[in-house]
Amino acid sequence: MLEKAYEQLKTPKTLSEVHSRFNEIGIQWNQSQVRLFLEMDKKITKEGGMYSIGEGDIEQKVLRILDQLFKEKPKIPLRKVMEQIPFTISKAELLEIVENSQNYYTPNGVIISKK
Repeated sequence: MLEKAYEQLKTPKTLSEVHSRFNEIGIQWNQSQVRLFLEMDKKITKEGGMYSIGEGDIEQKVLRILDQLFKEKPKIPLRKVMEQIPFTISKAELLEIVENSQNYYTPNGVIISKK
């Protein structure tokens, strides 16, 4: 079933388009169930109200977002960074990506800084 769902998300679609496509292929979920699936699946990204299967792994996506956020600021609170990530990721996962990166670190688990 997941392969069928992911197949529909190769191109960006709105929530209502995804809901219609899912019903067409036999996934009989209501719109709230579709939204929950789209928001909880880490492989799915939302940009400009459109859902799609993101390219690359989560680590690369997070690093691209960090690169954009840190263009003007040397330090950003972890909470603010998490608000800017368009997919679900835990604090622990984000901190692990930051600690393993070449450009960022966290001195206290609350702030992310540029090296």
